[in-house]
Amino acid sequence: MLPYLKIFGVQIPMYGLCMALAMLLAVFLSCVRAKRMGADPDRLLTIALFAIVAGIIGAKLLFFIVTYSPMELIELIRANGILYLLEGGLVFYGGLIGGVLGAFIGAAIIKTKLSVYSDPVVPTLPLAHAIGRMGCFCAGCCYGKATDSWLGMQFPTSSTGLAEGVRVIPTQLIESGFNFLVFLFLLAFTLKRRKGYTTLFVYLIIYGVERFLLEFLRGDEIRGFFGLLSTSQWISIALIAAGAAGLLLTNRRRAGRVGGPDASIGPLLK
Repeated sequence: MLPYLKIFGVQIPMYGLCMALAMLLAVFLSCVRAKRMGADPDRLLTIALFAIVAGIIGAKLLFFIVTYSPMELIELIRANGILYLLEGGLVFYGGLIGGVLGAFIGAAIIKTKLSVYSDPVVPTLPLAHAIGRMGCFCAGCCYGKATDSWLGMQFPTSSTGLAEGVRVIPTQLIESGFNFLVFLFLLAFTLKRRKGYTTLFVYLIIYGVERFLLEFLRGDEIRGFFGLLSTSQWISIALIAAGAAGLLLTNRRRAGRVGGPDASIGPLLK
C-alpha cells in the first residue's frame, strides 16, 4: 500500500495519480484506435472532454448520495463551505453513467454520431478502471470483508478505520485484474467491427455481472444499501438489463435489414 508518492519532495496522492493516468491513457488509446478505424480523433477529443467532466460530476454525486443523507450533506456544507464538495471519494458507477451521458451531450453539440466511437472507446474503459482500482488499493479504500485466509491483506487503520491487525480481501486487486482481462477480451472482440453500440452493450453485461458478484466480497461500509442489495448491485442489475435489451434490439434490427420484406426487392430499387 502506497497512499502517497514523493517526487522531488512533493507528496502526490497515488489515488489521484492513478485516476489521472487512467483517463489520459484511455483518451490516448481511444484516439489512436479511432484513427485506425476511420473515425475522427479530433471530434473524439471534444466528446471525451464532455465525458470526463460529466463523469467526475456523476462519480461525486453518487458518492455523496450513498454516503450522506440530504440533511447530513447540508450540515457538512454549512460547517465546511461549498468547497467541501470537492473532497471525498468517487464512485465508479456514477462516473460511468455520467460519462456516457456527457459523451451523448458532447456528440449532440458537435453533431456527431456517437455510435462510430463505440468500438474505439469502450475497450479502454475497463483498462482505465483497472488502473483506477490500483489507486484504490494504494489509498486503502474499497476493501473487502475481513478474512483469515491466505488471500487476506492488512491495511493501515488510518485508511480503513478497521481494528489493528484485521486482514481483508483485496477486492481492489481482484477487480483490477478482472477489468484488465475484460480489456483484452474487448480488444479481440472489436477486431471485427461491431454494429452500433454492440461493444458497449457487451461491456455493460460483463461488468455488471462481475460487479454484482464482487459486491458480496466488499467490506467497506460506505456503499449504500436498498433492501438486501447494495446501490452498486441495483445499478448492476439495471445495466445488465440495459445491455441485454440493447443487444436484442440491435440483433432484431440487423435481422430485419437482412431478412425483412424489403430485402428481396432491394436490388430492384437501386
